[in-house]
Amino acid sequence: MDTEKKRAKSAISILFTLAAALVGMLFSPLATQAAEITEAQAADITEAQVFEWWDDGTIGAEEANEMLTLIDEGKTQEVCALAEIYANEPCGTGEQAVFADDEFAGNRTAGDTPAGKKRAGNKTAGKSRIKKPSRHYGGHLAAKVRYDSAGHVTAHREELLFNFHRATLRLGTQELLTYKGKRGEAHFGQISTRELKSAIPVDTLWGTALAYSFGALGLAGLVDTSGTLRAHASYTRGKAFTAGVSLWKTADTHSVMAQAAFPFGQVAYWQQFGERTPLIHFRLHGRDSSAFSWQTTGYIHGDSLPPPARLSPSIAKRRLWTTQNITYRAKKFFDTRVSASARILSPLHSDSVSGRLALDISGGPPALRMGAKFTCVEASENCRQTIFQGTAGTTREFSTLSAMLTGSARTQHDRTEKSWSRPRIEIGASVSEKKSGGREDMFKVTLVAPDASPRENLQIRSETRLTCDFLEFSLIATFKKSDGAKIRPAHAQISSKILF
Repeated sequence: MDTEKKRAKSAISILFTLAAALVGMLFSPLATQAAEITEAQAADITEAQVFEWWDDGTIGAEEANEMLTLIDEGKTQEVCALAEIYANEPCGTGEQAVFADDEFAGNRTAGDTPAGKKRAGNKTAGKSRIKKPSRHYGGHLAAKVRYDSAGHVTAHREELLFNFHRATLRLGTQELLTYKGKRGEAHFGQISTRELKSAIPVDTLWGTALAYSFGALGLAGLVDTSGTLRAHASYTRGKAFTAGVSLWKTADTHSVMAQAAFPFGQVAYWQQFGERTPLIHFRLHGRDSSAFSWQTTGYIHGDSLPPPARLSPSIAKRRLWTTQNITYRAKKFFDTRVSASARILSPLHSDSVSGRLALDISGGPPALRMGAKFTCVEASENCRQTIFQGTAGTTREFSTLSAMLTGSARTQHDRTEKSWSRPRIEIGASVSEKKSGGREDMFKVTLVAPDASPRENLQIRSETRLTCDFLEFSLIATFKKSDGAKIRPAHAQISSKILF
């Protein structure tokens, strides 16, 4: 059923909460410090980063548009997963407890406080979960438009958001009315993975979802206009452990999903009745000291996915998809970092396995920080092709101002043909100014010579971000010159937000 038909029926959607039994699990509070995240892993993937990967050929137009759409929808976990598979870049773990029922409390959204990590400076947080608002209303009007090289609009998103104490009304690309109280929450409209707090992404559903917690036990349910039903029960042990079971019914299928979140990650199991292979997702991480950390993420599934589960096409067409990352940080020794990562993929209907390996080393004072990265393009070919990349950067602080100058060179070696590709050279400069309220103005420009000859091929990337008390504006643009032709725009994105 298409979106317009669902929207027409959304007004008559009714939900009766269904109960399901859940056996509690014992939890030993080992390694609660593992919930802390390294700074490198916690960084979010931005649109500017996606455009950069697109421009340098790391990802194609299809992959870039997919990641940009997920960023628009606020689906950070899925963006992180794609960043790991496409760009072999480790991503954050700050969303590991995205489905914890303790997130019902107040107006705090999933991911604000990782499971097992206490919020500093608020000793009464456990007694009173509702934060008294400074005012009873607020919101924003936001718009985002992306253009191609011909100036045509390729994507756009609009949003009008109203916050009324415990209620939120979202209009535009997503239409949703949300109410969050001390023990429960309700959603009416376009319900997504974020509202269901599902560890596995699901399709956007037009309907109604309710959730309520009775101490450690939580019950939830959903019904949408196509007849999809969901009954969910969960058990929470403090802020360190949450487990849940969901029963799903669609027009043609029945399935059961179990998920659990703990200080060192999350796991999920989704079995469709009548299918042999379940859908399994895991995201585990650890940090036994301030220097060493690790992370592994993966999906395992068969030929079909249990509705309404929705995975990225790159993940859906592979029965095994997993990434691993290990990082060692010597903070006292020029903040040196050594990171090793691996990616393993196995397509459907095939016994073949492909892998990519990478080693990244960086260190040095802010005045001159240098790095080197070595990437084995395909491990199954005995690393026949290897990418070598070197980087250097310097940063200067001037009160609230910060200036940065960076440079990098990248080349690829083919061991069989005994050849080297022409180096790709980048030079970038940025200036930023910190403002009150965590805001920051920034301008960045990067010059790229894809084949070491700026006269033949040249790219100019720019990013501008301006903020004030009532307005946020950003512009990301790329210009290209190839084969001696005049420089022309390649793509651009304009974002603006009016706060009230």
